[in-house]
Amino acid sequence: MSRSRMRDADESTPVSTAVSTWRATTAVRVFAVALSIGATISDGTVVASAPVLVVVFLVAMVMSLLEWKSRDLPTHWYAVAEAIVVPTVVVATESTVGLGACLAFPAVVAGVRHGLVTTLNVTLVAGLATAATLAANPDGDAAEQAVSVLPWLAIGLGVGLLASWQSRGSRDLAARQAPYAAAHQLMARIHQLATSGTVGLDSASLATELEAAMLKATAGARCTVFVVDHDHDLRALNPGTDVERLQQEIVVQQSDRTPGAAVVPLRGAQQVLGYCVVVGVPRWTDELDERAREVADDFALRLDTAVLFEDVRSLATSEERNRIARDMHDGVAQEIVGLGYIVDEIESISDQEQTRELASTLRAEITRLVSEIRFSIFDLRHQVTDGRVSSSLADYAREVSHASGLQVHLSLAESGPPLPPRTATEVLRVAQEAIGNVRKHARAKNLWVTFDSDGTALRLEVTDDGVGNAGPREHHWGLQTMRERAEGVGARLEVIPRRDGGTVVSLRSTSTVTPEGETAHGHHRATG
Repeated sequence: MSRSRMRDADESTPVSTAVSTWRATTAVRVFAVALSIGATISDGTVVASAPVLVVVFLVAMVMSLLEWKSRDLPTHWYAVAEAIVVPTVVVATESTVGLGACLAFPAVVAGVRHGLVTTLNVTLVAGLATAATLAANPDGDAAEQAVSVLPWLAIGLGVGLLASWQSRGSRDLAARQAPYAAAHQLMARIHQLATSGTVGLDSASLATELEAAMLKATAGARCTVFVVDHDHDLRALNPGTDVERLQQEIVVQQSDRTPGAAVVPLRGAQQVLGYCVVVGVPRWTDELDERAREVADDFALRLDTAVLFEDVRSLATSEERNRIARDMHDGVAQEIVGLGYIVDEIESISDQEQTRELASTLRAEITRLVSEIRFSIFDLRHQVTDGRVSSSLADYAREVSHASGLQVHLSLAESGPPLPPRTATEVLRVAQEAIGNVRKHARAKNLWVTFDSDGTALRLEVTDDGVGNAGPREHHWGLQTMRERAEGVGARLEVIPRRDGGTVVSLRSTSTVTPEGETAHGHHRATG
C-alpha cells in the first residue's frame, strides 16, 4: 500500500474519545429500556407500562441528543436532570417492578461520561428524587416501593463506579494525547493544502493573488500586502520601490494619508494579521470599503496560515541542515581523518619508495576530501543571520578567501527593507553554489561577487577569471539546483562566459537594481 493511501486510511478510521463515550452512553440507555420492555412482557404488564416506557424512551433519546450536541464539553447538568426525571416518572406511576432497570442507567451513564464524583452525585440526586416522589404520594405503599427501588439504585451506583474507574484511564490517555491529536490533524490538513496544486501555502503567490483581487474590487493602481511578524514588525510580501512610504500609510491617521490611498486590515479571529495598502483609488466610498474588506477577509486566514507554514518549514529546514552537518562532522569526516592516520603510518614504516609516493599522493587526496567536507559543513550551517544577504555573503567570501587563497572582490549594496526570508536564503544558497564551483573547478585567481538590492529587485553576480567551460556535467546537479532556487523566488539565472576568460553566474529579479552611490549596507572591498 502506498504511503498516501496509508495516510488516507489512518485519517479515516480513528474515532474521537468523545464520540466513543457518546456511543457507550447511548448503548447503556438503549439496553436499559430494552431490559425494561422485556421485563414488562414477562410480567404481562407491557400494555399498562407502555406510556411510561414511551416517556422514559423519549427522555433517554433527548438526553442522548443533548450529549451529542455537547460531546466535547464537560457538561454535568444533563446527567443530573436525567437522574431527577427518570426516577420521578417511574416511581410516581408505581412501575418500579417492570421498569426498575431504568432507574439504574443514569448513574451508569454518569460513570461512563463524567467519572466518580458525578456518579455519586447522580445517585444521590436519584435517591432524593425517589424519596420526594414517595413522600408526595400518601396513598401508595412507600415501604414496598422503596424495597423495589433501592436494589436498582444500588446496581446503578455499583456499575457506575466500575465504569468511572474503567473510563478514567481512557480519559487520562485522551487528555495526554489531545494536543498531539490536534497537531496531527492540523499537520495532515497543512500537508493537503501544501500539495494541493494551484493555491498551496506559498505566501508570495497568495499575496499576488490577493493584490489582483483587491485591485479588481477597488479599481486601484497598486496594492501592497503587509503581514505582522512575530516581533510585531510589518513585512511586505509583494514589495515595490516605495515600501517604506506605503508602510507609513498604516500608522498615520486616515485624514493624514496620501490622497487616493486606503488601508484595509487583514482581520483574524482575535487580532489583525496584516494590512493591504491600496493606492490610486480616485474616491474611496463606503461601498468600496465594504468590498475591499470582503476580499481581505477571504484571504486573511489563508495568508496567515501560509506565513506560519513557511516559518515552520524554515525552522525544519534549518534544523535538518544542522543535523546533516553534525552527522558529517561526527561521522564521515572523522572516519576519513582516521584513514589519513593509517596512510601516514604506511608511509612512515614502508621502505619502498613507490609505496611512500603512493601513500603521499593518497594523503594529499584525503586532505583535500577533508577540506571539502569542512566546506560542506560550513555551507550547511551558514545562514542569513540578520536579514541581510550582504553581511552573510561577506562572511562566506572571507572564509573562502582564507581557505582557498582566492583573491575575492566584493561589491555589495543592499538598501531598503530586507528581502523576504525565503528569497534571502535562496540567494545565499545560489551564491554559495556558484562560489563553490569556482573554488573547486575554475582554477581561478580572482573572484568577483556583486550583490545589489533595494528590498524589491535584486542582482547577484559571481564572476571568476578561471578556465571557463561552466556548462552542466553528467551526474552533477549544481546548475540545475541553482536554476530551481532562482525559479522558486521569481528570479532568472544565467551562466555565460566572461569576456577575458572565466565564467559569470548572474541571478536577477524581473527589474534589475542599479545602485546609486553608497548605502547604509553597501560596501566595496577586496578580500585576500
